[in-house]
Amino acid sequence: TASGRLRTCSDPQYPRRGLRHLRAEEISAAGKTLRIKGRKMTQYVDIFELCKREEGLEGEVPVKDLPQLCTFLATDRGVIKFAASGEGEIRGLPAATLSMEGDVDMFCARCNKPVTVHIESEAVFRFVKTEAEANALPIEDDEEGEDVAVGSRHFDLEDWVEEEAILSLPRMAVHEDGCEEKPVWEDESEAEEEKRPNPFAVLAGLKTHE
Repeated sequence: TASGRLRTCSDPQYPRRGLRHLRAEEISAAGKTLRIKGRKMTQYVDIFELCKREEGLEGEVPVKDLPQLCTFLATDRGVIKFAASGEGEIRGLPAATLSMEGDVDMFCARCNKPVTVHIESEAVFRFVKTEAEANALPIEDDEEGEDVAVGSRHFDLEDWVEEEAILSLPRMAVHEDGCEEKPVWEDESEAEEEKRPNPFAVLAGLKTHE
């Protein structure tokens, strides 16, 4: 591709469009489960079959089960709801749409206390089998609007949803109705003022020693 980069979810501020690397772990008997349409189901799916058959699934994941997302939050309360639907093929590659939404608690930029924000997103993905295959895609594909991800027959739904949730976080959150306590930055400013020497006092000291 033009950029040649496979982005990970470590940085929530990178551009939404372009290549995306999503971890695909081996399924195990002790694997986690997600609640899919009222019943429990393994968190791993054959993403290529889901795309090919144009199947759909819906589910939810507790925020506390998404550790990477929690590193950006004030609490681990909340649930992320999601829906994935196969889209057949788009320009020769298996494709699917992922929609997700939920309420999470971020730190208020003014008072540093928890503030609830609603996040949501919908994105179309095209899937390849290897990073090399992704890097070999035509440059024009970067401009088409879909994300490209490395898929698997044991594809981790939880990681997929978690990354989209991180990408959906606002750069900062504040209490819309105002903060109950004095903003943290005011306390810090006052503390700095106390530490900073008074220029007039310094000048007076110099005159005293003349």
